Amino acid sequence: MIASTIGILLLLAGGYLYFNSHNSSQNYLPLEQRKTVEAYFREHMNATPEEAKTMAENGVDLRVSKGTTLMGIVGNLYYYGFIDNEGEFTKLLGQTKDTTPGREGAIKAGNNTIDTNSSYYINSQMTDEEIADTLLNKGRYSDKFNQYNYLFMPSSKNQRL
Repeated sequence: MIASTIGILLLLAGGYLYFNSHNSSQNYLPLEQRKTVEAYFREHMNATPEEAKTMAENGVDLRVSKGTTLMGIVGNLYYYGFIDNEGEFTKLLGQTKDTTPGREGAIKAGNNTIDTNSSYYINSQMTDEEIADTLLNKGRYSDKFNQYNYLFMPSSKNQRL
């Protein structure tokens, strides 16, 4: 009886640890199922492979509209290869120093804010820390933010860091 009770407890503990470890990383897609921003430009803007490559190399403007959520931002950054771990990046957004006050309707990341109706320059060479700092502190707000219905827009070369 004691042996079977111990066996059941070990089985439950093992199951708990297994499911907890698989759900904690929040990386649901294998690397081969993720896409690149080049693919985004080809699919959504009908760019040729050469045009898409050039646009991606120049960096992109991540567009955050009023309907955007924190989960949406982080999920898209992961899906398009800008970050490698959604859970860690979400924590980083809450821990990075936010030096700019959020505007009305800003997205909350812990006590920090990401402004909506704003564009954020990012590129594939940026670290997670640089991307987090950009989202929290370097948005380009526009009163006339229009809905292109694009998540990413090509960025001009003169905006490169």
